[in-house]
Amino acid sequence: MKGSHLFLLVAGLVFQVVGWAVVPRRFRGVLLGLAIGLDLSWTLWFFADNGSLSRYGFWSLSPAATWICLHLVLVPVIAVELLARLTVRWRWWVRCAGGGLFLLMYGWGLGEAYGPPKVVEVSVSFPDLPPAFEGYRIIHLSDIHAGIYAGSRTVGRWGRAVEALPADLVLVTGDFISRNPEEAERPGQAFEGVNPPDGRIGILGNNDQHFGTAEVLRRLRGHGWEILMDEPKVVERNGQRLVFLGAAYPMDLDEGGATQWKGKPWPEGFRIGICHSPGQWPQLLQAGARLTFAGHTHGGQVNLSPVIDIGPRISPYLRGLFHKGPDMLYVSSGLGMTGLPIRFRCRPEIVRITLHRSPVQ
Repeated sequence: MKGSHLFLLVAGLVFQVVGWAVVPRRFRGVLLGLAIGLDLSWTLWFFADNGSLSRYGFWSLSPAATWICLHLVLVPVIAVELLARLTVRWRWWVRCAGGGLFLLMYGWGLGEAYGPPKVVEVSVSFPDLPPAFEGYRIIHLSDIHAGIYAGSRTVGRWGRAVEALPADLVLVTGDFISRNPEEAERPGQAFEGVNPPDGRIGILGNNDQHFGTAEVLRRLRGHGWEILMDEPKVVERNGQRLVFLGAAYPMDLDEGGATQWKGKPWPEGFRIGICHSPGQWPQLLQAGARLTFAGHTHGGQVNLSPVIDIGPRISPYLRGLFHKGPDMLYVSSGLGMTGLPIRFRCRPEIVRITLHRSPVQ
């Protein structure tokens, strides 16, 4: 049994036991039987699903996503009811307050996830930036995750938001899709109106490669995306160069391992790294990247700090701009979602970074 399947089964059984404790006695047999049947059915469905059912109509929600969405509703209901049973005198108030709190949090989470992304403006300076690229603007996107939680309308809105922002180049640091290679059509079509002077480039993330690298590449490239697979792209102005190094995500999960770069020796120029995970930053530094772009962390997606701070467990580079000596890394909070269909205190973002040439110290 796969780890994700085992989690669904165990979590479902735990939920059933706790739920049984708060269900009125006369209904326990019927409701518990239905709950066990539903959770076991979802587990079997998750085993059997090969992606073919998740392409049409209702089945666009995968078994795992359906299970998560249902339990996001049921678990708070059971928790509030259990608390209400323990506080007999205030039972009605506990139900109202608890239900209102969870509705507020879910409303906030859905509003952030599907509301307009924030535009983050960042300026970075390097003494060795070629003069021809003073004021060069790069739009950084990440983790679109088209599919389960990001349909054509949602991805289309993101595309129009990027189209409204002037830039010299647009890059995506991976995870165009959630599950099926066909989902690459959504970012493919949504960004066709985005045509900066130096094009649209990107690399593939773990989701893109896990579910069908060749098909995702074919579809994205068919819509004008230039996808770099451990290779460079050179942008030249007045004989001066920016060299973008696109590192594919290592599916063996050795994010800090060596990359089999193609096309070496590369032309001279100011090097900018593009990778999916910030764990790949060391290998981009070794390749000479002065500025590196990454995603993968979703910025944590659900930010409950300082009460519960899971950020350090995800990555020491969760979101924002980081420095290591004169070199820099920007980690995007991304646009899409994974696991939960919500964001909380972590809005989707479009980052526009402007390059400047600073005086030599």
